[in-house]
Amino acid sequence: MTNSLLKYIEVSRNKSLDRVPGADAFANVYFSGTTYSLWKAARGPTAQYSKGLVLDAGSGRGAWKGLIARGAERESLDVAPKGNEHVTWIADLMAMPQVPSERYDAVICHQVLEHIPQPPAAIAELFRVLKEGGFLVISVPHLSRQHELPHDYYRFTPNGLKRILEDSGFEVSLLEPYGGLLSFLHHQFSTAFLGIASVFRPLQWICTVLNAPLSVLAGRLDRSLDRSGILTLGVVAVAHKPLIDAHD
Repeated sequence: MTNSLLKYIEVSRNKSLDRVPGADAFANVYFSGTTYSLWKAARGPTAQYSKGLVLDAGSGRGAWKGLIARGAERESLDVAPKGNEHVTWIADLMAMPQVPSERYDAVICHQVLEHIPQPPAAIAELFRVLKEGGFLVISVPHLSRQHELPHDYYRFTPNGLKRILEDSGFEVSLLEPYGGLLSFLHHQFSTAFLGIASVFRPLQWICTVLNAPLSVLAGRLDRSLDRSGILTLGVVAVAHKPLIDAHD
């Protein structure tokens, strides 16, 4: 019985994301304290550095498409795109030789690295396809339940992510923790509450609206109660590929 309910909730959540994939959609921003906190931390850097030609790396359903496309030309890459997303490149982030070197002005990579068996290899490839001076905006989880099994491999501390980026040649300019324990717990509640409510779609929408203030409250309380980020849900980072001195 329990396994059947959990499976139903998982299928319901995936169907909801297929219908409304955008990270900027009300139902996704306010789905839980987790999604609210990630959106608040990631939207600014994503919009700021989405200029020129941008690679949406590990694009999935194209959740960040709307935000990227406001200021840039977007290409996307995924080994297994979801929903209605039509990607530019079907490729593995760890080895994508079909993608030209130094092609992109920026790379956006949200909530992907934990699903990569060899994260340093993926970061090295993202470094390769960036132009000199290009920017990478990336987010990764630190506190999260297992998901998208069996392809869920890693969690990252801010310093762990920073080390991987720097080992590949990036210079890191921002490391911003987001969320916390309350957001994590609220996400579990939201997943079950809205999943069960999905038996009747109008009821699911009503419950989403009623749940939204709790998402905001959890996110704001986490920022107030854990300013050091010890219990962070994850981290958003901005890094750039250094310019090579023409005289070297």
